[in-house]
Amino acid sequence: MVRERGRLKSCLIIMGIAINLILMPKITRGEGVSKEADQEGAIELAPIVVTATRLPTPTEEVGSAVSVITAQEIEAKGYTTVEEVLKGTLGVDIVSTGGPGSMSSAYLRGAQPYHTLVLIDGLKVSDPTNPQRAFNFANLTVDNIERIEVIRGPQSTLYGADAIGGVINIITKKGEGKPKFYFGSEGGTYQTVKEFGGATMGNERGNFSLGFSHESTDGFSAAAEELPGNKEDDGWRNTTVSTRMGYSFSDQVALDFTGRFLKGRTDLDEGGGPYMDVRDYRVNEQRVFARPNLKLLFLDGKWEQNLSYGFASQNRYYRDDPYGGGSSYHGNRHEISWQNNFYLHPTNILTLGFEYDRESMDNHEDIDKFAYTSSLFAQDQVRLKNFWFTTLGVRWDDHKEFGSEVTFRITQAILFRNWDTKWHASYGTGFRAPSLYELYGPPFRVWGFLIPVGNPNLDPEKSKGWDVGVEKSWLNDRLSLGATYFYNHFDDLIQYNWATGYTNISDAKSRGVESFIAVTPFKELSFRFNYTYTDTEDDHGHRLLCRPLNKLGFNTSYRFLNRANLNLDLIFVGKRKDRYWDSMTYTTRDVNTDDYVVVNLSSTFDISEHFQIVGRIENLFDENYYEAYGYGTPGFSLYGGVKLSF
Repeated sequence: MVRERGRLKSCLIIMGIAINLILMPKITRGEGVSKEADQEGAIELAPIVVTATRLPTPTEEVGSAVSVITAQEIEAKGYTTVEEVLKGTLGVDIVSTGGPGSMSSAYLRGAQPYHTLVLIDGLKVSDPTNPQRAFNFANLTVDNIERIEVIRGPQSTLYGADAIGGVINIITKKGEGKPKFYFGSEGGTYQTVKEFGGATMGNERGNFSLGFSHESTDGFSAAAEELPGNKEDDGWRNTTVSTRMGYSFSDQVALDFTGRFLKGRTDLDEGGGPYMDVRDYRVNEQRVFARPNLKLLFLDGKWEQNLSYGFASQNRYYRDDPYGGGSSYHGNRHEISWQNNFYLHPTNILTLGFEYDRESMDNHEDIDKFAYTSSLFAQDQVRLKNFWFTTLGVRWDDHKEFGSEVTFRITQAILFRNWDTKWHASYGTGFRAPSLYELYGPPFRVWGFLIPVGNPNLDPEKSKGWDVGVEKSWLNDRLSLGATYFYNHFDDLIQYNWATGYTNISDAKSRGVESFIAVTPFKELSFRFNYTYTDTEDDHGHRLLCRPLNKLGFNTSYRFLNRANLNLDLIFVGKRKDRYWDSMTYTTRDVNTDDYVVVNLSSTFDISEHFQIVGRIENLFDENYYEAYGYGTPGFSLYGGVKLSF
């Protein structure tokens, strides 16, 4: 069976190359998506989102619930890491177990963190060495990021396993214009020092961008300081290099490459209760992500191909931990993707694709395993009369262990342009393949008893989800509001059982409302308020852990004197249920955490065209709070620096 699958993959790849070679001499100049836009007579382009359809699509034509965070917003907030940027985003909750560099997870619409697929420029970056393959946002900085797209709801039709709750796609900047360079430095509370720099350039043939940074901080105790004895600072070191480059060999052939290198060191504390400082306990982490993509246009731009290979390497090394001295984990992911977009008519785009995904894990002790998935997917986008936008999709995935899974999705957007109103809705199914640890984790011994862990007979977790919403604007978009109702149901959830190891034993559901109000009285001043209500329930009728029932965010930005900008962020997170492992009694304990409000303030001032002063205050009112019970959070913090560009 393995040989037959290998032959099938080889045949598909060879067939694709053969078709390219046959048709290449017949290629004529094509304009791709731009040509379709021109045929519609568009004058002003709407904001574009890529993740929702795997094609550049105006946000007004997308039926899924989408949030886009731009580079301008990221810069205005002044944050260092992606997790900080995401904390105020509609429908997203971020939970960190300590300070910078500590485990940081994203919850979308009440789904588990490992139900959210994280991409960097379309490359899957979930960590195969984590017990449930969840992505850790620790060490992911904002360097060289053009925008962050958040798509909520099941997205397995386009992205396969792990996209049950939604997708977060971090997109790297594409260089343009004359060569530009920038350098800067910041410093502040907790003995924090950061140096950063970069360059961008590009023309109609080629483009290049580069961003790099190094940051160090003495930090604060990862174990909450209000608990007895927790006074040791836990520091963080991070080095990041990110690049994107591309070149168009002709009007029909273009090659694009994105890459990101992350290296970090984080001081840790004991994770079991009672929480306490552990001196010299740390983790060293290194991640490498790379994705070349070859774009080919045929038949006067009517047939677009994207051939890509993705590589993700993630390594973690723990030292001086309180349970055994040290451990190491090494994980790799290889992806091959062949996506074909057929521009059949100005009203219709058909997408057909093939993917192969192989993940492996080696902890240098007792696990050295791999799994692979082969996939076929199809999507049809229908655009009628410039007001009706339908997307239909279906996908087939074949996993090494549990076999095949079929998912589908349908979305609908309806624009009433005369009333500046948009209705949108979506329905889809999703699944999560068991992680390598859930499948193959070795048993361990407690008090002389051998306790099982891995279970190769696991079924995938499954989900069904739908949403419906409306957005309305007035006064040329100076005032806009929107609301979306969502519902998700999760089946065959994998949980750990002391007697049997990992097993499919539970289900859960989440439902709620996402809403926002945006006001722009004039160009220089804006206000935005968002509120998320998330009601979750497990198979026993209990609320799910770490999910607040109520969460809201408020942001205002003011540009004045043609050279200064002031930005204020307020985040309210309601009460949550949490659970911790008591290492003294080998039992779990439930606890309730209080609600909290955090206010952050940032500002920039342009001394000249080439010189800028930056500053920010985090936790302005010194709120004492938990994101995860027993883990420390920052108090009042002050930072400032300079940026030179030319």
